[in-house]
Amino acid sequence: MFAGVTNGLELIRESLKAFRRYPSLLLPLLGCWAVYAPVIVYFHFLFPWDAYPGGQQLLVLLGIILLFSFLLSASCLFLLERIREIETAESMGWARSMYGVAANLLRALPITLTWAVIWFVITVIEMLLRRGHGGEDEEGEGGPEMDTEMTAENVAEVLGGFGDMSFSGAFFGALKKGVRMLAFLILPAVAWEKRGTMAAYKKGLGVATAQKSEFASGFVLTELLGAMVFLPPAILFFLSDKLEVTFPDGVWFLTIIYIGFAWSFSMLLEQLFTAELYLWHLLWERDCDRARESGDPAPSLQGVKRPSFIDREPDLSRAMGRV
Repeated sequence: MFAGVTNGLELIRESLKAFRRYPSLLLPLLGCWAVYAPVIVYFHFLFPWDAYPGGQQLLVLLGIILLFSFLLSASCLFLLERIREIETAESMGWARSMYGVAANLLRALPITLTWAVIWFVITVIEMLLRRGHGGEDEEGEGGPEMDTEMTAENVAEVLGGFGDMSFSGAFFGALKKGVRMLAFLILPAVAWEKRGTMAAYKKGLGVATAQKSEFASGFVLTELLGAMVFLPPAILFFLSDKLEVTFPDGVWFLTIIYIGFAWSFSMLLEQLFTAELYLWHLLWERDCDRARESGDPAPSLQGVKRPSFIDREPDLSRAMGRV
């Protein structure tokens, strides 16, 4: 278990190094944020939910989740294509790269849809439990609902996810994050190994099972780093809500911009971590096959040189048997 935590920590460090070396990796996720933010704001503050029956409301919610899962899958596939180019020192040009991402996105569509459905089910269960709790004790531990008046502060609060700080909110947030990271771990099987849907599911989930300690430690560490990144706006909301400090709208507009970068950075860490873990697993499998052929004991993951996206070594090519 300790080795798994150590491995997970090293992978996080490599992810941070990769970001410092290639900050442009953040651009696809900033593009996702440019769509995510207005959609969330519109459907939270402006959409007439009461004008639609429950079934239609659920369809709208499903559509929103499908859009977000598609955008995040696309951003992850952009990242994987960029990593492939870095690892192979091969630049295919913008047009061919876009074509490759589009082709991978089409192959990964069943994975994206499965992720969206699971995300939707978790969200509906969360909503039902909240509603049931509120019906029993409207002023109990759940607290009052978030203010729906469209002010700069409330918009920042919604986009930053600071509206629900309860235990149940944290639990369901962790469930959604776990499913998201599993999806990110499955996508390299499509982008790098060109596997079909069922084979990609099997490979990605197999990596998570075989390297469960590393995956779990990466889950926790990315959550901790994300919490650190979101600490400045959390302090502002604490000062505003608990100490009743009034900030001008300009502060909240800057906070919204900061939250956009923080959200994108947190997602990028998850994507980089899962990509590096997948690549390390491929290298481990290769060494295990070689050890089996020579009659030697199989190495541990720790015994296999950890890949890096910035060391100019063709780890991906070696893992795919091209070097």
